[in-house]
Amino acid sequence: MSVHARILLVAALSSCFALLAAAGAHGATTTTTTVPGTAITGTLVVDGKPVPGVRIVASQGARELAHATSDSRGSWTLRVPGPGHYQLRLDTASLPEGIRVEHAVLPDFQVFGNFTQHALFNLSSGKEKAPAGPSTFDNLLNLFVSGIRFGLIVGLCSVGLSMIYGTTGLVNFAHGEIVTFGALAAWFFNSMTSGPQISLVLAAVLGLAFTGLLGACIELGVFRPMSRRRTGAIARMLVSIGLALFLRYLYQVIFTGNPRSFRQYSAQSPIKIGPLEFPIRDYAVIAISLVVLIAIGLILQRTRLGTAIRAVSDEHDLASVSGIDANRVVLMVWIGGAALAGLVGVLLGVSQSVQWNMGFRLLLTMFAAVVLGGLGNPFGAMAGGLVVGVASQVSTYWLPSDFQFAIALVILILVLLVRPQGILGVRERIG
Repeated sequence: MSVHARILLVAALSSCFALLAAAGAHGATTTTTTVPGTAITGTLVVDGKPVPGVRIVASQGARELAHATSDSRGSWTLRVPGPGHYQLRLDTASLPEGIRVEHAVLPDFQVFGNFTQHALFNLSSGKEKAPAGPSTFDNLLNLFVSGIRFGLIVGLCSVGLSMIYGTTGLVNFAHGEIVTFGALAAWFFNSMTSGPQISLVLAAVLGLAFTGLLGACIELGVFRPMSRRRTGAIARMLVSIGLALFLRYLYQVIFTGNPRSFRQYSAQSPIKIGPLEFPIRDYAVIAISLVVLIAIGLILQRTRLGTAIRAVSDEHDLASVSGIDANRVVLMVWIGGAALAGLVGVLLGVSQSVQWNMGFRLLLTMFAAVVLGGLGNPFGAMAGGLVVGVASQVSTYWLPSDFQFAIALVILILVLLVRPQGILGVRERIG
């Protein structure tokens, strides 16, 4: 196993432990304050008659946040802490005899803003034939497509991380915070109340521009001076960890810990295409990611900039002697890699929600994709992202969803043990 592979394994393990510690700390904190007007309501009716006495529960993970019981009119109201994703569950044990529910659990009910929103549980009498649920094949196919969507997103940000490593030798732990910056910047422009309203597409373009500028500032202000002083790889990696911590908690202080959503394309009903059932935004995320990844491949293979990037990645000093401005190439890689990370933040914000630590939660998966594809190989990062994304999503059919990040860690460890150079990597001779 190469020295760089060992360093990355230790770094990834440290990131995983930090992620688990943060999750434990989050689970230990219970919020009891209720934001007025933030409520989920519904009415339980079967054959035109109300169904009273049925218990509804709202939770996040293993925490029960609120519960309510339907009244004589079948109405119920849940008070939740604020905007975010909640799991709603109808207690089937409280249903009257002869009444059944089509889906007792709504696994991802999203609350937008501080206003009342409606949830629907479909009830039927025992006289009706219970609707058949999706088959195992349908469930696995939907998870597979969801894994492709997630894998393409991971591949996008892993390409930038891999190119930065290939041209500079830096294991950039701040890459996750660059993802978060892109999402927050786009959300800021999209949610501006003063002046003309900015559409999500224009807000995303502005967010990408500012995220690329952030990448240039990090390179010119932090890592280029360190490279001129010939600072070692481990020292630069530690600086990136400190930068990541600073940016992460700066986001939390400025934007607080509440999840946020874009104005457009957030509340959408699923569209059924054969056995597939996804909101239109998920299909759009897959299409955009594919187009961008293909464009990156063409740029790397068919343009002078792509040739220069590959030359600097292969041999930095030889490329400089050959007349390539290596510093300019590295700056362009930082700008492009940061812009890709910003795009990932926007796509994640559209698919889920915008949060202060969304990039940090994706960091371990990025490392797994980069190592799986081969350190410094952008095409390997694309392939690694797809493998990690599909494996982590499909595994949730048998395992709890919280284990999907553990699956990424297991893949990373196995690859380092069996094939340290990755799928498309090349063996290095040490010594």
